[in-house]
Amino acid sequence: MKIGGIQKFSLIEYPAKLSAIIFTRGCNFRCPYCHNPELVDPKRYRDLISETEIMKFLKSRIGKLEAVVITGGEPTLQPDLIDFAIELKHMGYYIKLDTNGSRPEVIQKLIKRNAVDYWAMDIKAPLALYPSICGCPIQEKDILTCMDLIRNSGKEWEFRTTYFNQVLN
Repeated sequence: MKIGGIQKFSLIEYPAKLSAIIFTRGCNFRCPYCHNPELVDPKRYRDLISETEIMKFLKSRIGKLEAVVITGGEPTLQPDLIDFAIELKHMGYYIKLDTNGSRPEVIQKLIKRNAVDYWAMDIKAPLALYPSICGCPIQEKDILTCMDLIRNSGKEWEFRTTYFNQVLN
């Protein structure tokens, strides 16, 4: 996992659960209003935090924290995301995943492996505006497929959006 940051305690990121937040590095979108540009823009990258260090911390918090939120950047770009999430679940943590919904094949694998307990997907804009908002070509069907997968996952979920008035007015 390419981990670009950690927030060791949150009362708000996972509803009704005390959580830690893991920020993955890298994103396939370039939204102009990104709130984590240091995880997206290689020119702003900071040193990575080792997975060993993260696991050591989370093991020390078993019984104190209830959940781990994996966000980014875009976590589904991480090739070892599924194994990472499952390892955290084996430690007893609930897992929330924040995603931009661009990689339905990864979402499907996470669902199949029961690796996520709570989903949060960012809806960036009306589908026709995705290429201009996200700064990259995007398949509308991928966004719609991810929405369907998450809605039908049997887990808690939320879809959310950032209102960017320079584009959406």
